[in-house]
Amino acid sequence: MTESLPVADISLAEIEAVGAGRGVCVGHPVAGASVLIAPLGFDAGEVVAGVTPLAMGEVLVRAAWVSEGYDQLWRTQRDSRPADAAGNVWHRSGDVGHLDAAGRLWIEGRVVHVIHSDRGPLTPVPVEVAVERLEGIDRCAAVGVGPLGCQQLVVVVEDAHGTDGLADDDVARRVRGEVNEALAAVLSVRALPVDIRHNTKIDRTALALWASAVLAGEKASQPWR
Repeated sequence: MTESLPVADISLAEIEAVGAGRGVCVGHPVAGASVLIAPLGFDAGEVVAGVTPLAMGEVLVRAAWVSEGYDQLWRTQRDSRPADAAGNVWHRSGDVGHLDAAGRLWIEGRVVHVIHSDRGPLTPVPVEVAVERLEGIDRCAAVGVGPLGCQQLVVVVEDAHGTDGLADDDVARRVRGEVNEALAAVLSVRALPVDIRHNTKIDRTALALWASAVLAGEKASQPWR
């Protein structure tokens, strides 16, 4: 993140030893850095406390090299720098994830991309990691469609040689076989929308709007192309 680097570190050997899990393992906090997993949607104006071990929440960090704050942006400063009961000030990373039993940090996505279903919050990265293990699927995105609190999970796979819209039956069947959550639909696009500055950052907001339109019966044209 821009405000604090580095936060965690992991070796290739440890990545291989850890194996598959809920999200992407980025390792233990580096010396001098601390990580706190806070409840989703907590009030930054109140004292913040961590969630129970292994539980998912928003990733907060603290280190001597975190930026001091946001000049003349009082609201941004208040919302991004909560304090704990001991008076320690933390920085909200905007990421969601969890700490495993060994204290390693796993990233499960961004706060703004959490899918708020009637079964509780779902994070996109664990779904995407599972689907991308399938042969022939290099990239995909998990998004929520519908109102907050009853959003439906939709997976969109990238297929440069396919068509935009519903994925073919074989792809849909294989994707559903890898996803443990209730899955409303599997869609396909020739190119996923990405941040023009970072080709790896999928624009899940734009993708969710597109998926909503397709599932409502509109044409599957891509506004980002």
